[in-house]
Amino acid sequence: MTNFRAVLQRLKSTPVVSKNSKSEAGTLGEFKVYDEQGQEVLSLYSMENFGTPTDSANLDKPIIPRLYTLQWANSSVCVPPLYRKAHKLGLNKAIWLHDPNNPRFADRRIMIHVGNNALDTLGCILLGTGYNEQTGQITNSTKAVEQFYNFCDTHGISNIVLEVRGLKSNA
Repeated sequence: MTNFRAVLQRLKSTPVVSKNSKSEAGTLGEFKVYDEQGQEVLSLYSMENFGTPTDSANLDKPIIPRLYTLQWANSSVCVPPLYRKAHKLGLNKAIWLHDPNNPRFADRRIMIHVGNNALDTLGCILLGTGYNEQTGQITNSTKAVEQFYNFCDTHGISNIVLEVRGLKSNA
């Protein structure tokens, strides 16, 4: 089976977004998937919370740059229609990140799901097909998440690793 590497390269902070008396800045990234030969096979945008990366749960902060494995999980997060109530437990089927070297990281329950801005992340990773500079939001998130979920379904989620890279200015 072919192995794939998804790379989330953090690019920059996004403008503060406000909704229902909450305000939050985000971190825009490129989310690209490469095959074993290094050929790009999928290209999307990502959105995460802004702040200092951490492994600690319940802080609404980005995750630490490193390699993660992916697993299917049941979740209440927003997913594309095809994956709603699709988990064997009758809940939404979502992609859950794991750090094989730190079992406690699972306490964060970091998912890849649908959303448009930092307020939607809930500490997780959102995907989109575009980015709107004026609003600080990614666009077409449902379509982007469905593309990546379908890719994971087609190629086997255990054959894909996620490499998260820090902001280019901090690298």
